[in-house]
Amino acid sequence: MSKLVELTRKEITEIPIELINDESFILRTNLEGIEELANSIKNLGLIEPIVVRRSNGNKPYELIAGHRRFKACKMIGCKSVKAIIVNANDKDAYLIAIAENLQRKSLNPIEEAMSYYSYIHKKGWGGISELAKNLGKSPAYISMFIKLLDLPLEVQEMIAKGEIKPFVAAELEKVKDKEKLLQLSKELISKKLSMRQLRQRIKEITEEEQFSKYYLVLKNMVAATRNCLIQYDLNINKLEEGSEEYKKAVQFRYQLHQLLDSLINELAETKKKFLREGLDL
Repeated sequence: MSKLVELTRKEITEIPIELINDESFILRTNLEGIEELANSIKNLGLIEPIVVRRSNGNKPYELIAGHRRFKACKMIGCKSVKAIIVNANDKDAYLIAIAENLQRKSLNPIEEAMSYYSYIHKKGWGGISELAKNLGKSPAYISMFIKLLDLPLEVQEMIAKGEIKPFVAAELEKVKDKEKLLQLSKELISKKLSMRQLRQRIKEITEEEQFSKYYLVLKNMVAATRNCLIQYDLNINKLEEGSEEYKKAVQFRYQLHQLLDSLINELAETKKKFLREGLDL
């Protein structure tokens, strides 16, 4: 992104910490390791300046990128901090915040996904293609990360911790049952499944889910057909027994009963298959 390239040519300025508002453009929520960062800054100084813009708020400057560095400087009692001042509207400032964190590789995958989701859906600044172009990523890359947010929170936590890689987690989306998804995620970590093994397990689970859905549909069809037979009987009895109309209606009932028998047989065979393969109904 051109604005980020320009940052390297901007003059570095010392700004009093008390003049900087650090409550905006927060992408990184994990403060783990900030004490070590503070000690490093105390011993070596702040090597990488923060990025700010001028503000009309209660403080003259607003922090765009470098929140952890800023907090670490405050932690060790710094009175001022090295900063680059840029001219940027809200949209460009947010893009700078994302890109700076991507370059430093400081966001975990879920924080990265949240930054993309916020830009597109909460802020409404543009679509996937535009964001991808601004960040030098592919639309497929941005889409993959945003879809991580559809996974259960427990799985997102595993991704955030680095236990499951984003491109691996993208495969997990194919499993719709939450409990099975959580179980598979734990299995993936504990058994260190390869991508090939994971895809095979997903294939087995999705086939089982489809089979289970079919069994449930059959049960409902059997119940519905039985209810139809009851209604048939109630209505047939309104006809004169032995009449041509009565005989035709009885024939229709017989056909319906044959259908019910077929459904019951299919249900029984499906249940047997479940039991043979050790699946849960």
